Formats: sequence, C-alpha cells, structure tokens
Amino acid sequence: MAFPLKKLAIAEYSAELMVYFEKHKIMEIITRLTAEIGIVRPTNPQYWIAANIRRIADEFYQKCLKASYRGRNFDYYHLPRHFHHRIIIFGRSGSGRKTQAHAMAKRFNLIYIDAERLIYQTFFRSDIIAKKLHKAFLHDVAKEKSAAVSEVIQERLKQMDALRQGWVLINYPRNVEEFTNMFENFKIPPNKLIYLQCTELLAMRRLVTKPDLGCPQDTCRYMEYEY
Repeated sequence: MAFPLKKLAIAEYSAELMVYFEKHKIMEIITRLTAEIGIVRPTNPQYWIAANIRRIADEFYQKCLKASYRGRNFDYYHLPRHFHHRIIIFGRSGSGRKTQAHAMAKRFNLIYIDAERLIYQTFFRSDIIAKKLHKAFLHDVAKEKSAAVSEVIQERLKQMDALRQGWVLINYPRNVEEFTNMFENFKIPPNKLIYLQCTELLAMRRLVTKPDLGCPQDTCRYMEYEY
C-alpha cells in the first residue's frame, strides 16, 4: 500500500510544480531566453543571462497584463505541449457542455469529470468526505454545501489519473465564491476556461427534445428553475 501512496505523492508534487511553472511563465521565459542567446551568441553567456532575464520576464508579464485588460486572446496563454490541460467548461443547460467535454476528453486523452455525477456517487460512500457532504445537505446551508462539494472536487482532481492525464470538468464551479475558491485555494487549479454561448431558445429546444434518462435535470421543473 505504501508504494501506490508514494507514487501518488510524486504525481501530486509534479502536478503542483507544473502549476507553479504555468503561473510564473517559467517555461516560456526559458524558451525565449534560449532563443535569444542562440541569436546573440554572447562571449560570456552567464553574464548575458543575468543581464537579460529580468527584461524578458517583464516583457511576458506586461503582455499578459495588457491582454487581460483589453480582453484579447494572447498566444502566451497557450500551454506548452508537455503540459496537461485542466479545463472547465461553462454554459447554460442545453449549450452542449457535456458533448464538448466528451469530445475534448477523447481528443486530448483527458479525464472527464461531471461534478453533479461525482457528488451523487459520493453520497453513497461512507468515508469522512461523504459524511461532511451528508451533513451539509441536511443542514441546507449554502456555505456548508459549497465547502463540502469543494472537498469532493479537490479529492477527485488529486487522484492519479487526473494528475497524470489532465481533466475536463463540467457543472462546477456554480457561483463566484466557488470560482474564486477554486483558483485561490485548490492545489491543482484549472488552466483553461471555456464558455459556450448559446441562446435561450436554442438551449430550450435541445433540452425538451433530448431523451428523458430519469435525471433531475431532465424535468421541466428543473428547466424552469434554470431560466
């Protein structure tokens, strides 16, 4: 049992290190530094690196800030090929979140995670996290439920398959507080957000024509609540 736990700890450490590299643009800065030094060919490369690394890093950070302020797409946000995708897909019911998530999971070999299904499955467990979830929903306090659901999601994202392959998540977060918590407190936060724009009329047409699988979201009452 100790060996699998050790492997999981190593995988989690690697994933956290990847998040750190992404956050501070380490790989992009090193790539740019290597490209420039290959062109300049300084006689003293150590001195040249020390003199120019701050300039290169500042250029990256400034471009990222300008892109975010102006609401523009920016190439430096794209992940290096060896980094795992950690994707959240947003959109109203009927916008195609599940369809797109399955397609992306297949295309990039990601773990597909549906938060609603995950919460449902957790209810039938008997561990500490499941007990917290039972208690939170019994009390029906929004803050307690949000905290309990957050623990369920974090536990799933730190499992070996998600750490090694990356993941695509739907149906979470559901509000601003959960969104903020995910980026500020999760050890392995998402690195891509996708919002699916869909008109209310088109979404309703998709919902009323899809097969009734007996899920809570398949009822008209759920649809009316959503809108």
